[in-house]
Amino acid sequence: MKIKILLVINLIVIPILFLSCGQTKQQGKKIVPIRIGWQIPLATQGQVVQVLKKTDLLEKHGLRGDFKSFSYGGPQCEAALAGGLDVIFVGDQPVVNLISRGGKWKIVSRLFYTKTAIMVTPKSDITKMEHFKGKTIASPFGSVAHREAILKEQAIGLNADKDVSNINLDILEISNVVQAGGEKSWGKIDGVAVWEPSTSLFELNNLARVVDKTITLGVVAISDEFMGKYPEETSQFLVALIKAWACFATNQEQVNQWYIDDARLTYKPEILKAASSIEPNINAKTIKAIDLHLTPNHIKTLEIAANWSFERGFTKVLANMPQAVNQMFLNNAIEIINKEGFDIKTVEVR
Repeated sequence: MKIKILLVINLIVIPILFLSCGQTKQQGKKIVPIRIGWQIPLATQGQVVQVLKKTDLLEKHGLRGDFKSFSYGGPQCEAALAGGLDVIFVGDQPVVNLISRGGKWKIVSRLFYTKTAIMVTPKSDITKMEHFKGKTIASPFGSVAHREAILKEQAIGLNADKDVSNINLDILEISNVVQAGGEKSWGKIDGVAVWEPSTSLFELNNLARVVDKTITLGVVAISDEFMGKYPEETSQFLVALIKAWACFATNQEQVNQWYIDDARLTYKPEILKAASSIEPNINAKTIKAIDLHLTPNHIKTLEIAANWSFERGFTKVLANMPQAVNQMFLNNAIEIINKEGFDIKTVEVR
């Protein structure tokens, strides 16, 4: 039988021994368990997760990943608030809601960009946001898509509570509704607010068309408890994450297929390629070209998210988002990579 191995050519892959208890030793290293929350229907973080799941990157940096999947950021951040996660890969709005509700977490890096869009059926009479007056838009409440729908309604003078019926629907339920088809609407739903890869899935399959869109932000957040207890491992996690991004950029077809197989949703390679096209890191040729820094403009986006959450009553406290960002561990990770280098051929695929 011919076996295809992605990252190691003409090398025998050594099986990785998974150790069952908390802190143990592997080849003289302390192995720390880390609970990682990720979202199944969210590109391109889904592909980065696959590299961490399918390779030995975490183990090489002293970590054992325990991956916990969610449909979108709301339930994910509820688990984080309850202490069930150490790391979350998430859109900016849910993590802002988490921190605003008293979650002891810090945003440590950017992770991805995603196209968030308000979409209607191909034959809908709706061609601009003004046409949603008296109509219904479905989105997962508390998500980036929900925020963008409300902000765009308000921006053209619609009252988001009276002029438009904004209803709460899980992203996977939205996908089912859209893929079931509709003429000028999906039953009582006139529009949906979604993110990638749903945006590209609906568009490329002619299931829906875009009325309005925004490029939105996905981030990595880590609990204060984990960072306080394992500061070195926090930096090492981000080293592994940057390397995972480099592996994805170098091996897109294979990693996209891993994501398709794991998500078990109706994604095709061309859909995932379209979804990731807006992300600069996808074109990186070297690990030094991978950039996960949060810029001042990103911080402003987080502040907008905090203001929106407070004004809409999702949170009772207006969080100070600049204080909720800590890029020290990311900078440490970059220093480690610059010092040690990275040869992608050393990454072993399980």
